[in-house]
Amino acid sequence: MSGEKGIAARARISLWFGILLSTAIFVASPARAQYYVRSPDVEKGEFKLEEHGAVYFGPGEDERRRQTHELEAIYGFTDRWEGIVETTFRQNIGDDFKAHRVELGAQYEFVERHGDGLGLAFRTLYEFALQSGDPDEILFGPVGKYVWGPDSLTVNTFFVGQVGDHQDIDSLEFKGAWRVKHEFNETWALGIEGYSEIEDLSHAGTFDQQKHRLGPVAYLELGDAMPKWEFAAGALFGVSDATSDVTLKFDIEAEF
Repeated sequence: MSGEKGIAARARISLWFGILLSTAIFVASPARAQYYVRSPDVEKGEFKLEEHGAVYFGPGEDERRRQTHELEAIYGFTDRWEGIVETTFRQNIGDDFKAHRVELGAQYEFVERHGDGLGLAFRTLYEFALQSGDPDEILFGPVGKYVWGPDSLTVNTFFVGQVGDHQDIDSLEFKGAWRVKHEFNETWALGIEGYSEIEDLSHAGTFDQQKHRLGPVAYLELGDAMPKWEFAAGALFGVSDATSDVTLKFDIEAEF
């Protein structure tokens, strides 16, 4: 991109990023969900801005949150590699809304999918803690997607290890996510998403001591012009005692 067209494109990207950032920080009427299933697909030259938000109802025994948000910027440098920048925000019950982490990393697609079939990628992020006393962390793991006709199954299997002065070298956290999705046409789709968290795999505890949730999600894609927009919203229900009773989620994505 060069000249006036390049300047105009960069201006549009800056504008949409500002809109998403303002939405995430200043939304107060119930903010919605941040749970999102990552896709292995990488496309050269594709730039995405994403907002994933959540609002929680009915505190769990180990989860007393009011809202969380995640802002994500992704750029495909090649047909296999993409760079990732994320910022997460969190508000616990009785606490202020705070920036929680800044994350930098990449995703490499080592099995490229064309139409139906399997796609696989590997994602790695270094997570810088923004609150005093919290350790930095490294997230890593595979991302897979299998497509057959209008249906698809996407699975994320991530592990999180602590680094830095506050690290627990024996602790490894598990974060799993999956989505079964049916596309009715190019615009509408419905699916079911599930999320699980085990804070320490060496001391996993019982099922009720872990965080597990699942529920229905609706998807909308508007792709006739640039930027292309994707939206998702749903309700995730806690199925363990540690988890909030209900988590409302939404995703907003703009592709340039």
